[in-house]
Amino acid sequence: MMTKPYLALGLAGPHLVELTTNHQLLERWDALPVAFSVLGIDRIDGSAPAPVTLSSSAVGATLASATKRGRFLIAASPQRDHPYNIARRVASLAHLSGGRSGLLIGVRDAYAPEGPKDAPAWGGAGLGGGAPLNAQTAYDTARAVRALEQSWPYDSIIGDRETGILVESNRILHVDIENSFSIAGPLNAPAPETGASVIAWYAETATDRPPTSDDTPIELILGAAGSVPVVALGKEPPVGQFAGIVLRAGIEQSVSELLDAAERWLADGFVPSALGGSLRATLNLSLPAPLPSTARAAFPVPQPHVSL
Repeated sequence: MMTKPYLALGLAGPHLVELTTNHQLLERWDALPVAFSVLGIDRIDGSAPAPVTLSSSAVGATLASATKRGRFLIAASPQRDHPYNIARRVASLAHLSGGRSGLLIGVRDAYAPEGPKDAPAWGGAGLGGGAPLNAQTAYDTARAVRALEQSWPYDSIIGDRETGILVESNRILHVDIENSFSIAGPLNAPAPETGASVIAWYAETATDRPPTSDDTPIELILGAAGSVPVVALGKEPPVGQFAGIVLRAGIEQSVSELLDAAERWLADGFVPSALGGSLRATLNLSLPAPLPSTARAAFPVPQPHVSL
């Protein structure tokens, strides 16, 4: 028996502006039983930049605080940002949203300026050259984000008033990454209570699929070469067995039109996703393995406060 796919939404730049400036639309989006929405999918899917957009992570922060149920992936690329900065945003959004957020990593960001020709990754913001801009760099970025988000275990925060030890700081670990980037770590924010954030990849063709490794951080592949194809609003769902479908509006189409179509699809062939809850639980994804036990501790074992 075929399993019904879940439904997700793809929002481009103008839709982010429309959604965050219309309270009624925001309430309607928050009440829609879809698995997640991609905020700014046009940043990384090869589209030309639209006349207007908003920062994907800034919109994520707005939705995390203004809504209670809707889940989302922010779109990011190493073209503009160093992995450490992406990791800090990803972890912060997971804390703000209660685990309703995740990351869609891309090779290029259509809205980012070109960086230095010899090292265009992490050079788009004019902060200095970093690495080649290719799939391996994006993949290494995802690996860095995953490791950094796990470097400060959430349950190391114990708040022991009797000893004065608030954090078992010896459990905070260096990540010691040496690939496209050189990062010692750790992240200066604890891991989300709901665990490391979901990391997705966009692949329209087989050649767009991510590199592979035993410790791959990629848990979800969107696009025609993945398990969750992207379908333009106005088209029919593809034939076949898929985990889910992303319904994507064009920039000439409105958020209202997208939500109207999503409601019709949910009533005909798609399984509604539970309202609220973490993105990881909704997609039935297991928690990634923790950092290896051989990782260096960033701090010594804390001692009871001498005045207690």
